This record gives sequence, structure tokens and C-alpha cells, in this order.
Amino acid sequence: MTFKPNAICAALFLGLSSFTSQAAVAPTSGDDMVNPQAGVVVGYWHNWCDGGGYKGGNAPCVTLEEVNPMYNVVNVSFMKVFDTAEGRIPTFRLDPAVGLSEQAFTDQISELNRQGRAVLIALGGADAHVEMKAGDEQAFADEIIRVTDLYGFDGLDIDLEQAAVTAADNQTVIPAALRIVKDHYKAQGKNFLITMAPEFPYLTQGGKYVPYITSLEGYYDWINPQFYNQGGDGVYVDSVGWIAQNNDNLKQEFIYYISDSLANGTRGFHKIPHDKLVFGIPTNIDAAATGFVQDPNKLYAAFGQLRDQGQPLRGVMTWSVNWDMGTNAAGSQYNEQFIKDYGPFVHGQTPPPPSEGKPVFSGVNDVRVLHRSNFDALAGITAFDKEDQDLTYNITVEGSVDTSVLGETVLVYSVIDSDGNETKAPRKVDVYSQKPVFSGVENTSVKVGTAFDPLAGVTATDAEDGVLTNSIVVDGIVNTGLVGNYTLTYTVSDSAFQTVSVERRVSVTHGSTCANAWSADATYNGGDIVNHAGKQWRAEWWTRGDEPGTTGEWGVWRVVGDSDCGDTGPGIPTPTLSLSGVNPSYTTNDGSITVDLTLKTNEAMTVDVSVAGASVVAGGEAQVMVDGTVNLSLALSGVEQGAYSVLATAQTEDGKILSQNAAFTVKTGSVTPPPGGEYPAFVAGTNYAAGDRVTGADGNVYECKPWPYTGWCSSVSYAPGDSLYWSDAWDQL
Repeated sequence: MTFKPNAICAALFLGLSSFTSQAAVAPTSGDDMVNPQAGVVVGYWHNWCDGGGYKGGNAPCVTLEEVNPMYNVVNVSFMKVFDTAEGRIPTFRLDPAVGLSEQAFTDQISELNRQGRAVLIALGGADAHVEMKAGDEQAFADEIIRVTDLYGFDGLDIDLEQAAVTAADNQTVIPAALRIVKDHYKAQGKNFLITMAPEFPYLTQGGKYVPYITSLEGYYDWINPQFYNQGGDGVYVDSVGWIAQNNDNLKQEFIYYISDSLANGTRGFHKIPHDKLVFGIPTNIDAAATGFVQDPNKLYAAFGQLRDQGQPLRGVMTWSVNWDMGTNAAGSQYNEQFIKDYGPFVHGQTPPPPSEGKPVFSGVNDVRVLHRSNFDALAGITAFDKEDQDLTYNITVEGSVDTSVLGETVLVYSVIDSDGNETKAPRKVDVYSQKPVFSGVENTSVKVGTAFDPLAGVTATDAEDGVLTNSIVVDGIVNTGLVGNYTLTYTVSDSAFQTVSVERRVSVTHGSTCANAWSADATYNGGDIVNHAGKQWRAEWWTRGDEPGTTGEWGVWRVVGDSDCGDTGPGIPTPTLSLSGVNPSYTTNDGSITVDLTLKTNEAMTVDVSVAGASVVAGGEAQVMVDGTVNLSLALSGVEQGAYSVLATAQTEDGKILSQNAAFTVKTGSVTPPPGGEYPAFVAGTNYAAGDRVTGADGNVYECKPWPYTGWCSSVSYAPGDSLYWSDAWDQL
């Protein structure tokens, strides 16, 4: 195999068990360990930003909540050894460049679980240095359990590649550790998913991955082999000959025969039962060197052959969800074409049969349009009919796009031929705007008594609006007459009403003894700022005794600015208060809501909490003693629609007032009487047909959309009126 820098081509997973309707998946608690029972579509998620492609494209970093709901298994990449100086037990660290806090990341995993989707941690990757030795079994099991409990993962995917597959005692230590972990959660009534992503040449009888499979027999849940990057490797079939993985002319034959060989343990391959076999292919030509399926119909046909012989596969796997949302070398969007091709197919919806004599559209693809730009709904759209030839002049478009308003609009294209045959096709148009970007807001320090201008060197620019520096609003003050740490919040909005806020830490120091100098004996948590060796440093996670400047690029400390104070003593830490966990919006039908929040301090102090806004609410005041972290729930009543704010204040021993606030909005839920009589409540897993009507959780009536969206109507991820993506599958009546 060959690997391109920054592409980190690990496994490409998607899974499907049959061509029948997906089994019902009820919504779950975020604390449950989710196990999809039917077809699986597995997509890997990058814990880094801007991966380089094999053809010059780019894979952006995305949040978990942005991952298309049709991926019902998401593999977080990767758990590995970040620095061999720290030991040989792999761990996981969230890359701050992704833009998620640890809490937000955990909350998003919980939300995917609530939707019935599993999130696994992937071990390894193409560049991973994993090399464990006999005796590491319990230590590795303990670390897997710690990471699983911390983030809420539902299992682990073994994604070792190259030398790591056989390094040291990996082939015995890793399976033994995973058996310990599986048994640990089994005792709690949970099933910890174990999957693997072997490169398929390692699956021959006696191959390098076979020890993992045999050692975990009865423990593993499915295998997602990588059928890409291996070039000329393939399978020999009597009467056909050699079928190489990169032979596009024989792609259907390769998919069928390699799957048949594995499912039956023939043609020199180790057996993997068909219901535990997930077929791994690349998302596009940028995601892997070879293996991309140019024509999805060839995979559909091969899977049909396997189904017809009574051996349907469990699903498909892909590298990666980021590449599905990426761009090619020319900057054009890949538009999630992979999940559009295989998501509905895997989740129980076979491709529609071709209609004889109907017109065919070209160019009706989903598109993103820049805010306030010109959009021609017919540009690049054509229609062709076998008998009538060019019917482009006869196309009609239902709906319109207002590029002054951000968001998605669905246009429906129609064309009728001379025989009265009509073809319709939906098209999503997403009006987007790039958010403003700040510059010059790095953390800094000033000497006590000197002047400080919070806007000096600070700029804000926007791709559409240009320079927005004059619109910057600064919240907070810096008292250069008093040594301490101060926080400024910079806010700016663009013409699309998108608001961006960033925080900046300003330290006022004597220049000799730092108020927050690093100490080898002190314990620091993620986000703590220290001064050391002429620099300001931020801790990325819990640490003690690790000296800033010695932990490497991916170590615990990150440089966040220069420091002009010395390190002659530990000094006295500045008291801090933080408020988090408040949702940006709530909905109420009876004037009641519950606001959950978290208060955090670095010393003991009494914190007063109050809620104020559009109405005078009851239950919005509390006083708590905080020394570390305290979770608080406010049961509010008398809440009307409008804007509100939670205010937390505390007074330090020296009389200084600390305050934090979090804004939120409240909307009133409305219940519309169902038209034309009562309709049954939506039930996840039901095989709904186009035109079926149900009552959503909000009391409104919804109608299942026609193909290609019909197959999504059964999924809890598209629950009408009660999910983020319901409008992709349902129309509200």
C-alpha cells in the first residue's frame, strides 16, 4: 500500500445486511451503548483538519453533528500513541483544531446515540506507532474503558496498518485486552462493539490479520476490510482468471467474488460470515489511491448476487465522512455523493427500476450558493428523451431560491415528453455565507502600569463583506493598574447576521514574578494558562509535572502568546469563574423549561445565579458553593417566548466581582390540528411508503416524500418534527 501525506488512509467503511427494510431502532439515551442491528453504513471521522487528497482535493474538519444521519456508525480516527516518550499504551486526544470542546464532543456523541447511531473509537491509522508487549493487556483494557466512559464511545475498531499489524506482541495483546473490555461491559448488560478494518490481502489463510479474527471469535461484531489502495492485488477465479482490485472493467466481478470468497472461506481466503462482512470502499478518487467504485450500479448488482445466493452482506464502509463533504482539486464540492449513492440502498431501499420512455435529467445535482450571489435555477440543467431528443426547453421548476436568506431550499424539476411521460427530480440548494474571521486576538501580557489598547492590531474580515474591523465590539476591561488575568470577548457580525465571538486572555504582570507561573508541583486542567520561558502556554488536558516547551507539538502544552514576566516563583493564581452548558434555544408548550448548566471555579466561592429576560420567571434564582465543578438544574416556570440570559456572579476574598453570562431564546411550540382526521403516530423502523401520513411528536401531520427520500422515512434520525433532518424525508402538511 502507498499513502499520501495528510491523507492518513485508514479504513473506508459502509455496511449493509440485506435489501429489506432496516430493523426498528428506537431512540436511546446518550448513556446507552448503541448497537445497530440491521444494515450499517460506517464512515470514518477525521480528528484533524484539511486532509490532502490523492488527486489534490481537500477534506475539511467537521463536527459530529454535521455527519449525514445515513451514516449509522461513525468511527472516530484515531486512538494511538501520540508520543513514544509517554509510553506504549495508545490513547485518544481531541484535536483542538476541529473546533470542539471536550464537552461539546461528548454531547454530540450522546446525541448520535440518542438517534440510534453508534460512535466507535478507531485504533491505529496509517501513521500510527502501536507496539505493545506481553503484560500490557490490562493496562490497555483500562485505557479503552477510561476513554469509552469519558466520551461515551460504543466500541472500538481495530484499524492497524503496515508494520503495526505484526509489531511486537500486538497480535496477542490487543485481542486479549478487547476480550477484557467486552466482558467488562457485558457485566453491565451492554455490548461493546468490536470491529476491524484489515487491508484485504492480509485476510488470506494464515494472513497477518487472521490472529486478530481467530482470537476474537465470538467477540467481534463485524469486519470491514479495506478494498482499496492495494492496486493489483485481487482474487483468482476459475474460468475467469485474475481479477485485480483496481480493474474498473471487472468491478462488479471483483466485489462479488472477493465477498463470496470471504463469506465461504474459499479461493485461499479466511472465512468471515456474510452477516459480519462489511464492504469497504473509498468515498471518492481523493480518498484513496485506488478502489473507488465509479459506477454504484456495479456494487448494487454484486450485492444483489450475494443476496440471491442467501448471503447478503452487513453493509458498506467508507474512508471517510470528511472526504464525502470535501472538495476536489478544482475546489468543487463532492456534495456527499457517496452517502447519497449508498445510504438509501443500504438502509433497505433498492435502486429504482429504470422507466422505459421517460425523459432523463442531467445536471440536477444539489448545490451550494454564496449568500447574495446570483443563482439561475436552469443553468446547466438539461433534459433528454429517446423519442423527443432535447426537452430542455420544456423543463419547469417548482420553488424559488432567495439568496438573501441563508438555508436550504428544495426545488422540484419537471419535464413531460410528447407521450405524456413525466419525470420529476428534487434538488437541494443551500445558500451559505462564510463567517467573519478575526486576526490579532492572540492571548498576550502587559506590564503593570502600561497603556493597553484592546483594539490595537485587531482586525475582522469577511469573505463577502470585506473588512469589518470598525464593527468589532469588545466586552470586558483590562485594569493595567492591577496584576491579574483578564478576559476580553470580541464580537462581530456580517450582513448575513452571522455572529462570531472569540475570547482573549490578557495578563497584567510585574515583569518579574508571574501571577500564574508554571509550577512542577501544580495540577493543571484543560484551558489553564501559565507563563514559562518567555511564553504563555495553554494546557490541553489534565497535566502535572510536564514542563511547557518539552512536550512536543502534540503534547499537553500549546503556545498561545508571548510573556514578558519572569518565572522566579509560582505566584498566586487569579480566581476564575466559568459558566457553560446552557443551550442556545428552548421550546415550551406550557411555560416551563429546564435549564441545565455547569459552574466551575479554581477556588471556593459562593456563586449567585439568576435568569432574566422577556418575562419574570419562577425558579430562576439559586445560590451555590462552588469549589471545582458543580452541575445545576433550574426548573423555570412562567416562561414566555423571547430572549433570556443566565447570569452567574461571585465575589472573591479581595472584593473582586466575577461574572459570567449565557444568552438563550425561548420559543412556544404550537400544535396544528391534523387535516382530514387523525393519523397514526410516527414509529421508527416502520417501512413507510411515499405519501404515507403520520402524526409527529409535535402534534403536526407529516407526509413521507417520494423517492429518493422514501427510504429515509423509517429512520429515527429523520423522525418528523423531532429531529435535525426530518425535512429531508417528510413534508409538513
